[in-house]
Amino acid sequence: GLRSRPHSFPSAHLSNTKPPTSTSMSLSAQDIIEAGVSFDTFAPQFLWLLIIGLPEADITKKIMGPIAPIVGLALVHFTIVAVAAAQEGALDQVLIFQEVFDPSLSQLAGMQKLFEIPNFVAEEWPHVLIWDLFVGRQIWIDGQERGINTRLSLAFCNFIGPPGLLLHVATCLITGKGLPPMGYKDDMVNKD
Repeated sequence: GLRSRPHSFPSAHLSNTKPPTSTSMSLSAQDIIEAGVSFDTFAPQFLWLLIIGLPEADITKKIMGPIAPIVGLALVHFTIVAVAAAQEGALDQVLIFQEVFDPSLSQLAGMQKLFEIPNFVAEEWPHVLIWDLFVGRQIWIDGQERGINTRLSLAFCNFIGPPGLLLHVATCLITGKGLPPMGYKDDMVNKD
């Protein structure tokens, strides 16, 4: 039959084991940035699933109707930015960023330099994901208000951003609904 054997641990392993101290439990700046990026990468995907897969469901309307999910993601993003800005070399990123807006230089080359800096990528990736979701939420709300199927537009918006908005505009025009107002109302214009 089978015999159970007691586990044996080398004595060296036991003698080197120390209880955790408060310093070993603290998070480094890089740990905070990594955790924030992971959260802002994966949390939006659940929200995309709701607005694409269950656009009419009450749970989708309760979660995505208010702007709270976007604000929560933005707060995590702000934490990433604040922690990264306090790191050594943050000023160098600002100087490179200035190159991007110098018309006498290559904007693409400036962005390539920035993407070589991990903390810039840590800021930029969640930035893109959150703004895409912000626009996606606006498309979803427009679809709900005006009876437009937004699933394909939202999928494009999630995967490649602005083309999803263009597809929504095309869908609205083809279906005769007109341009999406995205919150704009004609009475907002000063009629003197």
